[in-house]
Amino acid sequence: MKFNHFKKWCMLGAMYLLIFITSCKKKFIESDIFVKKQWKVELSASKVLPAISGRTDHAVAMVYLMDNRELHFDIYFDKVVENNDTPGEAKLFLGPDGAAGSLFIDLKSPAFNTQRETKGSVTIDAATASKLQTEKVYLQISSAQQPAGLVRGQLN
Repeated sequence: MKFNHFKKWCMLGAMYLLIFITSCKKKFIESDIFVKKQWKVELSASKVLPAISGRTDHAVAMVYLMDNRELHFDIYFDKVVENNDTPGEAKLFLGPDGAAGSLFIDLKSPAFNTQRETKGSVTIDAATASKLQTEKVYLQISSAQQPAGLVRGQLN
């Protein structure tokens, strides 16, 4: 009789364990869109051409090229912009470090928020996506006081 009682409790425990294990399965989210290339860009006032004297503004950007040809960006200034300046547009230019280049992609960035950050995305064509991966490209952000460029950084 004790054996039947023990057997019943073992079966009941096994059923509870089975229910618990099957209810804890994680759902995996799958995507058909993947990051093709990513860049972390350090932007500083010292890299702008012509050089801006007396400014130490600094920003960081993450730029992602997706395989569906969307270019995503997330840019933030890690401290308050000097002289009560306001960061403006972010644009990509063709050109090496230390040289002026030509406009390549206007990121059409929304205004920076109160935490000094902006993010967004633009869709580009296949030729532009290819060029972005093979050419020398830099990111530059203008401002109200520095419309020709407040900070600049090279995509490596």
